[in-house]
Amino acid sequence: MIRKLENIFKKIQDNILVKFKEFEETSINNKSLDSWTRKEGGGGKTAVIANGSFFDNCAVNFSSIVGKKLPDAALKNKKKLSNSKFSAMGVSVISHPKNPHVPTSHMNVRLFCLYDSNDNIKDWWIGGGYDLTPYIPHIDDIKNWHKEAKHFLNSFDTEYYKNFSKECNDYFYIPHRKERRGVGGIFFDNVKDLSIEKSLIFLENVAQQYLNSYVEIANKRKDTKYSQAEKEFQLIRRGRYVEFNLIYDRGTAFGLQSDGRIESILASLPAEVKWSYKKDDGYKALEKKLLKYINKDWNV
Repeated sequence: MIRKLENIFKKIQDNILVKFKEFEETSINNKSLDSWTRKEGGGGKTAVIANGSFFDNCAVNFSSIVGKKLPDAALKNKKKLSNSKFSAMGVSVISHPKNPHVPTSHMNVRLFCLYDSNDNIKDWWIGGGYDLTPYIPHIDDIKNWHKEAKHFLNSFDTEYYKNFSKECNDYFYIPHRKERRGVGGIFFDNVKDLSIEKSLIFLENVAQQYLNSYVEIANKRKDTKYSQAEKEFQLIRRGRYVEFNLIYDRGTAFGLQSDGRIESILASLPAEVKWSYKKDDGYKALEKKLLKYINKDWNV
């Protein structure tokens, strides 16, 4: 059963890697594809593209692990089940393109199962979603990102987009900055409205819609000319991404709490990032414009 489920997530990983590699015009000098195992049980495959012609850094990770106690970061509203034997599998994606006109993107899909003393599944749920973090925002890209998400989700449940887009806005928020990480998308957790089989089909569709929408934006913006000031702005604003992932992200916390592979957990961080105490007027102008976009509800 687990192998069959794993193959679904491996296929998702492979599909995304095929499309992302097409953005690299020349052979990728710095690429990695590592299979790994975990002492307590399970393992995964981590694929990284670094210092390419399109990506500064990109990680597409598959993992499938088992354990005796599900980490608190995965439980949310299921604290009473924290002592259960569990399995968790999924795919996570983070892309950091070179061009500041192409947004950073994130996607993950995951399945959790809890087992009784006879190794029968006593509970399960799915989670995941995707979101967009622009630096030089383009309003048409943002509107289409949300419009396409709503259209896709409506084919499953007309309430999903309203609920999942709000949850995305609430989750990807940086309290100490009082700003959102990006312009949102969809995010969901502890969902089991469908059967396991149909839920996995739903997760496949989530991953495919993310890929379709992001590739559309990337193709539109990848050849846009940019200034050194815009690149510098991107590098500093990437610091917000790092702050969220290391302080608030439950996926990062889950990886650390489950004694995960550190290289894979931190592969989501940008290869280049800056923090600068003093900001010039050019930076302040770009940030003022960006904040109007990321602190706005784009729910369509």
